[in-house]
Amino acid sequence: MAPNIYGEARHRSPQKKPPSFYGERVWRLVDFEYDDAVLNLAVEEAIMEKVCQGEAPNTIRFWTNPRPTVVIGKFQIPEFEVDKEVCEKHGVGVVRRFTGGGTVYHDRGNLNYAISVRRDNPLIPPTIDKIRPALCAGVVEALKLFGLNAKFEPRGVYIHVKGEKVSGMAALVTRTAVFLHGTLLINSDLTRLRQVLSMPPYPKDAGLKRFVKSTRKEVTSIQEQMGREVSVNDVKEALRKGFAKALGIELQQGELLTSELKQAEEIVNKRRNEIIVS
Repeated sequence: MAPNIYGEARHRSPQKKPPSFYGERVWRLVDFEYDDAVLNLAVEEAIMEKVCQGEAPNTIRFWTNPRPTVVIGKFQIPEFEVDKEVCEKHGVGVVRRFTGGGTVYHDRGNLNYAISVRRDNPLIPPTIDKIRPALCAGVVEALKLFGLNAKFEPRGVYIHVKGEKVSGMAALVTRTAVFLHGTLLINSDLTRLRQVLSMPPYPKDAGLKRFVKSTRKEVTSIQEQMGREVSVNDVKEALRKGFAKALGIELQQGELLTSELKQAEEIVNKRRNEIIVS
């Protein structure tokens, strides 16, 4: 039976139809989370699918995973990415997402951003090599508001400050939509992050034809770089300004549509078997 997710999120009642003011330069901002990592990821996928179908407006979503969780990419092997014993010992969940890319660690100090936009939007570049830096420019601009000299690294597809990774991301491009989601380390437990992701390299004789292994980079956080406490809400506001400036858009606070919530229910039932450590 599909879970009833309508009353579990920290947001108001869903909308049946999006307001008419959304358009090429006015996008929806959705800011809420569930207490369940699988639900959170299902909502991302549902928004992307509805944008792809032309049923939902271009959307940026902010959310965190309340419970510490490791999220591995679609084409990764958990045994070579995550120390499952450490995860089980410390109550860290492990789940798989629907996009490619490497493994990331979520906790309350890590803010997730997810961008779903129609590909025919004139603000979106035509090729993937230009799409990623264009969308990530909003994060770079947000970090500059904190006085941090952040840069996008196209080869590793991440954002760094002084050579240390502060944000990683993964993208999915279809014929009709572009989806990019990423993590931004604000005040995460970097010690726990290193423990759960501390694994040996993939064996040369793994015999695997299709897999993606994570590229380990030294990580940092906004708070570590600033040398003072930084709140998640302050970072959300900086991201709002950063995306508005980088993309030339206006973000209007909005809610999920009823159709998106129904889609998320269907997705979460399919994804439950992708929980690796509960």
